[in-house]
Amino acid sequence: MKQPTILINIILASGIGILLGIISISLAPSLMLIGIAGIIYVVIAWILPEFALLILLLLTSTIIDIYSFPSIPIGIGHFIVTDVILLVLIGIILLRGVVESNSRFIQTPLDLPLLSFYFIAILSTAVAIYQGSLTFNQSLGELRLATFYLTFFITTNLIRDKKHLRRLLNGIFVLVAFVALFMIAQYILGDATKFLPGYVATLTTAGTSDPGVTRVLPPGQSLVLMGLITMVVLVIVDKKRRNLILDLTLVSITGLAVLFTFNRNFWVAVGLSLMLVIYWVSMREKERFAKITFWAIITGAIVLLLVIAVAGNYATNLINGSVTRFSTLFSVKTLNEDSLQYRYVEINYALPQIASHPILGIGLGGDYRPWDPQIDPVRTVYDKRAYIHSGHLYVILKTGMIGYLCLMWFLILFMRRGIQKWRLISDPFLRGIVLSFTTIVISISIAAIVSPVYMQVYWTPLFGILMGTNEVVYRFEGV
Repeated sequence: MKQPTILINIILASGIGILLGIISISLAPSLMLIGIAGIIYVVIAWILPEFALLILLLLTSTIIDIYSFPSIPIGIGHFIVTDVILLVLIGIILLRGVVESNSRFIQTPLDLPLLSFYFIAILSTAVAIYQGSLTFNQSLGELRLATFYLTFFITTNLIRDKKHLRRLLNGIFVLVAFVALFMIAQYILGDATKFLPGYVATLTTAGTSDPGVTRVLPPGQSLVLMGLITMVVLVIVDKKRRNLILDLTLVSITGLAVLFTFNRNFWVAVGLSLMLVIYWVSMREKERFAKITFWAIITGAIVLLLVIAVAGNYATNLINGSVTRFSTLFSVKTLNEDSLQYRYVEINYALPQIASHPILGIGLGGDYRPWDPQIDPVRTVYDKRAYIHSGHLYVILKTGMIGYLCLMWFLILFMRRGIQKWRLISDPFLRGIVLSFTTIVISISIAAIVSPVYMQVYWTPLFGILMGTNEVVYRFEGV
């Protein structure tokens, strides 16, 4: 039988007080402040877990480079701030099982496939370290990426009512708008004044650069893609939304942000997601979408003419660059672009490694190729020998076919449940959320053929939260 909650809380408070007293004597003031901030974070995470998840997204998937933060040595490796945040949230799940008499681990059908994938990823890495082909320090970066998928369990177990869920979703939309505005500002300033982390450079398509057109790809690229698709779906599905002007404004700024990535697989993902949504929604919702699209085109055309009149060549360069980039989606010549040739070289190295390590792969962090002057003209601090652009091959390489099949089991089961259940949800807002998150995972899984989204620091925590959110909605709605 569990001890009374009040008694345990008194013991915890006393323990924290004693610990703070000891720390204040033995540590420097700066470390003391870090410790106090950590305790405040624990309190926030306990009471308002949605804010703790938003802090994690803020650090991994907005305009911050998490690797710019100082690391904490732990003897066999090092922690960074997001590791601590994740461990605290997992610790809260476990501690609540002790402290709260009515607390229990919330199970979902997706638990087993995700845990299986994570276990295989750890096992493949441990085997590679044991065999001497990989060191623990080498594995830490990609081990961190795989661990971020555990945000799924944090979402399903700590978001326990609709109030917390809506705060989480509204907070994500705030982060989306925040990132989109910064991306627009970076585009206006150009690549000569770079203030965002990530890739910021003059657009180059088929070997031809477009002066005055800046490609902007910060860590928040994942959020703005998710935000654009979700906001469009909500406008279509949720007829009760009272502030259509605000919604369309968010669609506009996130649409611009996605445009400024000039990332063709993002554009395809948006198009595919919206085609799936239009196919699945009712005829009345199709008509609503058609009306909104008509007025959006009219308004966009008027705004575009005004911008061209005011900005002149600046706007013309953007239009020309966008049209040229988009047209390459339908050109056979695109297959000869340097960016795709780079991928062909990677694949030629990856396939023999997969054939040599088909079951468990080479382990997280393992190098699958040597230095190659074709794709490594200069040796930089960032070692790309462990990196491959295909998300599917990335997982197969590092965790073998067993790990890949477990991840696909997780993703496909998520997609199937979303397709089956979204119509059964009575709340139109949550129905739109489930539908959009389902289509996002479907379209991104196709984009993963040419993009390493399954193993990117700004995608894996977001995947866990999106997929966990759908399971939370099913629980609340009883479907």
